[in-house]
This record gives sequence, C-alpha cells and structure tokens, in this order.
Amino acid sequence: MGVSDTRVIHDRPEIIPRNVARYVLVVKVVAFASIISSPLWLAALFFTSPQEYSPASSLVCVPVLAIFGTATVIHFSQRDPYLRRLMLAGLVAHMVASSLFLWVGFTVYGGTVDAFHYWTQGLQIAGRFQIVGWDAFHGPYWSTNLISNICGIGALLIGDGLPTLFIISSFVSLAGAFLFYRTFTIAFPKGDRWLFGLLVVLLPSLLFWASFVGKDSLIQYFIALTAYGFARITHRPTPSSVLFCAIGLAGALLVRAHVAAMLAIAITLPYAIGKSRSHTAGRVAKFILIPVLAVGTYFLVRQAKDFIDLQNDNSAGVLQQADIITRNSQIGGSAFNEGTSLSLRIAASPFLLFRPFPWEMHNAMGVIPALESLGLIYLVAVRRREIGFTFRRWRDPFVSFLLTYSAIFLVTFGGSISNFGILLRQRIMVIPAVLMILCAEQKVTARLSPQRMKDRLSLLPSERISRARRIPAGP
Repeated sequence: MGVSDTRVIHDRPEIIPRNVARYVLVVKVVAFASIISSPLWLAALFFTSPQEYSPASSLVCVPVLAIFGTATVIHFSQRDPYLRRLMLAGLVAHMVASSLFLWVGFTVYGGTVDAFHYWTQGLQIAGRFQIVGWDAFHGPYWSTNLISNICGIGALLIGDGLPTLFIISSFVSLAGAFLFYRTFTIAFPKGDRWLFGLLVVLLPSLLFWASFVGKDSLIQYFIALTAYGFARITHRPTPSSVLFCAIGLAGALLVRAHVAAMLAIAITLPYAIGKSRSHTAGRVAKFILIPVLAVGTYFLVRQAKDFIDLQNDNSAGVLQQADIITRNSQIGGSAFNEGTSLSLRIAASPFLLFRPFPWEMHNAMGVIPALESLGLIYLVAVRRREIGFTFRRWRDPFVSFLLTYSAIFLVTFGGSISNFGILLRQRIMVIPAVLMILCAEQKVTARLSPQRMKDRLSLLPSERISRARRIPAGP
C-alpha cells in the first residue's frame, strides 16, 4: 500500500511552508487585479501618446507575445503547479508594469527617460539602414550602443512598435525571475522557495524597474543566468553549467561591465575558499576552474571602467571619482546623503536595501517604494534566526557567492549613489541575491490538520507526489 498524502507531508516538512496558502492568495489577488484592470493598462500601453508612436503593429504583436509567453510558462512549469500559477500571474503583472512605466514616462516625465531615447535611436538606425545597410549599426557593440542597436533591429522587424519593445523587455526580466527561482531550488532545496518565488516575480521594484527598453531587463537576465550556472557548478560541475555561467558573465560584460566584474569576483573568491559539496568532483573542479575564473576576473575588472575607474592604482583617484559620481547624482528632489563623507556613505551602505524610509519620501510616487522598504525590514525582523543560520553557512560556495556579491555591490553603490531615483533603479540588481539569503532557511512548520495538509500537497510538483506515493509504507 502506498504512503498517504498526510504521511508524505510529515516525511518532507521542509517543502511545505507555513504560509503557503497566503502566498497563493497573494498570487491570485495579483492575477485578478491585473486582469480586471486590463482595459486601463492596455489603453495606457497602446494609446498614451499616439502622436509619438503608432500602436498599429503593437496591436498585433503584443497579443502574439502574450500567447507565446503563456505557452512558454505552461511548458516550463508543468511539473510545479505553484510555479505555474506564479509565473502566469507574473506574466500579466509584467505587462501591467510596462504599461505603467510607459504612461509615467510620457505623462510625468514628458518623454525624457532613457527608454524613449533608445527607441528614438533605434528608429534612426532603421532609417539609415535603408540607405547604408548594415553600416547603420555602428560600434561599440556594448553598453548604451548595444541597446540602441537592439532597438534598431526591433524597428526593422516591427516598425514603430514602442509598446511591443516594452513588453519584450518585461518578458526578458520575467525569464530572469524564472532563472532566479530555478537557481534557488538548486542551491537551497530545503529553502522557502514559495516565498522567494513570490518576491522575485512580483516585488513592485523588480516589476517596475525592469519593465521597459533599456539595460535593466537584460542585466537582470544575465545576472540570473550567471547565478544559475554557478549554482549548478557548486551542486554538480558539468560543462553545461560552466557554459551557462560564462554566457551570463559575457552578457553582463556587454551590458554593464562593472556588474560583470562584481559577479566574477563573487564567484572566484568563494569557490576558492569554500567547501565543495562533492569531495572528489569538487577538488577536480577547483583545480581546473579556479585559474580560469581568476584570469576571467582579472579581464572583467580591467573592463569595468564605466562606473568607477578600477584600473587606477592610485586610491585617491578612485575615491575622487566616487565623490564626483555622488555629486552628479545629487540632483532633483530625490537627493540624499548630501555633504556626507565617502567613509560614512560606505559605512551606511547596507541600509541602502531599506531606503527610502517613509520619512524620506516627499511625493505620492514615493509611497510604494517606502512601503516596500518597510516590508523588507519586516521580513528581516521575522526571519532573523533563519538569516543567522544562512550566514553561518558562509563557507558553502553559493552562500559565499551571494554574500560577496551583495557586499561588493552595496559598498560600491553606497559610496557613489546619492539619489533615490537612481538607487531604486540600480538596486534591483542585488535584490534577488538578498532575497535568496532571506529565504534560504525555512521557518518551522506547525502541525496541521489532515485536510490542510492535503491542500498544501496539491501545490507540490506532481513529480514529487508520485515519487513519494511509490515509497512502501511497510512490510
């Protein structure tokens, strides 16, 4: 006789989080709100500024993208019902975020945001292509020019389709969220994947700031791909794992070289000093990969000059450059840390995860970021014991990767950014790593009634349920 559902849950308590019903409810609410408000955000997406862009091609392309995205989500999450619900809700929520950003960009900022500049550059490239051919796509083929050239290719394929480009960008960031989820399940198989998935897919800042044409959605995807490859390397080193990690680093180098350097350092240091999960395979992988990673890190660091001049051997020059960036970012009504020394800014850098605080917001647009900051503070408070357990595992290569990358990122940006608008946009590159640290350990599950246990079991991946039921109950 097979094991009952109740028996399965008692045998595998680490995969049944205490608040899973609440997580599912949040997913349903987000999906319902996104669908019921679709007339509003679809109108914002297609008709915010028809004199600036034509909605004709997007009225065809966006529904096709939505259908393709839905089919892709169903295909890649068919063994995980919770992930399927979450990703389908995330698909619609990302479309809502794209529409909202497009409306805010035109209505609030008057079309002065970077996304519209890239789109304009793409239209100009497409126009020149009719005259000079492929010479219209001029170098360098990385950083800002990379995005302009991508928009140029998009303009050639779909014409004046700004809404379509926004939706494509939001789906790229959604693919990054999926990779982060897969990374988490590999690195922390007993962690609270339910809470992590909810946050990495539906956190407002991650939704909003990676929902438009630009570097943000691409860098999110390449960071996720790098983390996914490294998680596979630490779990079971294979050539495909190394390839994923290398592609992620190469992509990050093309989009934002300084972030690629941070990732490379975060990979090399922990993998050199951390303990391997597999003794023989781990030692062989270290012997082969550490020299490669060290050379790759040196190369990436030398290329990371678009943020702070890391090649400058004069420390005073680096500090001076950081101060210049800080002064340049202290513009508008969102400036903070004015007149603060570099040493104090670096000391306060961990608090960048929780800013802006509610009392630092002076307009309606700052309400949601402030509420999100309060939510993160609450999560840290209620999960402080679990976070402590994760920190004590610092020699685990992937935990060390997360801690090293987060520390480097926060110190670098803490010393250089003093504008809340820039902070909120740039911080999304480290938020998923921080969320993994928050959710790596699962809170103890209280004893439940058999019916509630069955309800939770229905959200488990079908593969695990069938495998569990095949375990004999006894002689």
